[in-house]
Amino acid sequence: MSNTYTPNTKLAMPALGDTGWSVPVNGNAAALDGLAPVGGLAVTVREVPSASLYVAVAPGTFVLPGGLTAQFAGSISFAVAASSTVVLYLDGTNAWSLTEAASYPTTPHVPLATVVSGTSTISSIVDNRWCFVTCGAWVDGTNITLGTSAGTQLGTTATQKLGFFGKTPVVQPTMGTATAGSSYTSNEQAMLQAVYNAVRTLGLGS
Repeated sequence: MSNTYTPNTKLAMPALGDTGWSVPVNGNAAALDGLAPVGGLAVTVREVPSASLYVAVAPGTFVLPGGLTAQFAGSISFAVAASSTVVLYLDGTNAWSLTEAASYPTTPHVPLATVVSGTSTISSIVDNRWCFVTCGAWVDGTNITLGTSAGTQLGTTATQKLGFFGKTPVVQPTMGTATAGSSYTSNEQAMLQAVYNAVRTLGLGS
């Protein structure tokens, strides 16, 4: 009897009583490994089973903060510290290079995996990849839930650009360090004008 195939990824399904299952099973393994959500940026031990403190990271595509995509070439041999639990990620502050740290940063990054090592081999790897990231407009009615501890910043430095309602993004508007007095004078007028200018520049008012 001949194989049948799954409707979506066309994986082979040998019929009951068929022999030579190694061919379709090996073909299924190769097909799954080649799927981007499965194999792209996957972190694995360098040897199977692990015989060193090295891991491998598969090549893959990831989404940049601006919505464009970039490619990571992969790494066939990345050393992990002995007797530790670390996370691996692509560091957005360092040309998206493969990085090891105790925890993920708050700066732009692509999380990959949590790796636990022994004295001379890799003990375990937990996949931390994010799949199916969609760039573009949010669906109408979407609400964004923010944290209540550290909070969230829109722009982490004064030189990063931001704009609203179709306005060209600009760096943080300069408003000076004046202090309002108890009566309205040219000082207070200048402060109010600075606020008005900043609101219009950012696009928060027409």
